[in-house]
Amino acid sequence: MRNVRISYRNLQYIIIITIVSVLSGIIALSGSVLAHEGHAGKLVVFLKKEEALKQILPGGAKVVQRKEMLDRGKAEKAKKEFGVKLDDGVYTYYIARDKTSGATTGAAIVTEVAYMHGEVNLAIGIDTKGNVTKAAILSVNEKYLQDLKSSVGTGYLRQFEGVTIKKLVTMANEASGSAKVTETIYSQMRDMAVLLSISLTSSQ
Repeated sequence: MRNVRISYRNLQYIIIITIVSVLSGIIALSGSVLAHEGHAGKLVVFLKKEEALKQILPGGAKVVQRKEMLDRGKAEKAKKEFGVKLDDGVYTYYIARDKTSGATTGAAIVTEVAYMHGEVNLAIGIDTKGNVTKAAILSVNEKYLQDLKSSVGTGYLRQFEGVTIKKLVTMANEASGSAKVTETIYSQMRDMAVLLSISLTSSQ
């Protein structure tokens, strides 16, 4: 069998070509992602996170931030009680406690949701009785602003205030097949509220 020898200079050349090819692929991919993000336009902010949490959570309460992995028990409870399958992952949410007694008085969550080539930032809060206190759209990319205005609205979403979580689940299920933005907002609000409810009952 004939031995094939590669000179040191040729080896350097092969390595350089390989590196350039890999970098070109990465740059092309990044450019594509940035192009899509650029198409969505700048982020239009309706409510800042801090202001939304202040309005959503009970006044005068001590607010504690929590970050937890969704364990199997909570996922099964969400499916059994509400018929909702929650995505695996780590969630950050906020618990409100009475400053005197330490009793839990409510909970809220803020999350970012992918929408088309941009994002929508949402917030929702619940009380200890299983009712939605307030829900809001915090921001959206400029290109999709009209989608929200013509479908679900912007800022605080009054249609969710005071409804039970079970009613919200029904509303979200009924919105399935509606305009993409409506389905996205309703389904995400449903999942967020169910997650809060499960987390709240587990922490009490």
